[in-house]
Amino acid sequence: MLMESYLINRYQRVVINAHNNSNGCVSKWEEVQHKVSQGSVLGPLLFLIYVNDLSKSVSDKSSPILFADDTSFIIANCDETKFKFNTNEIFNEINKWFHINLLMLNYDKTYFLQFLTKTNHEINMQVSFGNR
Repeated sequence: MLMESYLINRYQRVVINAHNNSNGCVSKWEEVQHKVSQGSVLGPLLFLIYVNDLSKSVSDKSSPILFADDTSFIIANCDETKFKFNTNEIFNEINKWFHINLLMLNYDKTYFLQFLTKTNHEINMQVSFGNR
């Protein structure tokens, strides 16, 4: 019952630079469509519960790290061919997981970054995101 009251009949608005009756911008009140209010105390916990199995879908090929609403996947392999294959396979699995769970991966906020030692060279590769 308590969780239901948290998730239904919730309204929110955006307030920008409106302090003590100043002429800032205030939006109208709108019902929360996706049932978890932005900036709520329970939001991060509910998000982590919702995405908890994402890391399990690729944990055999990477070391997933989840923190608040950020997720990182550490991929390591000395074999360049296997590294490339695993990296693209992980991105495909992540996309599939997002699709199944009715989410969309924000490609503008998704990055691929290589960390190298002084003795290693950068691996030239193309990482694909779904059909992009």
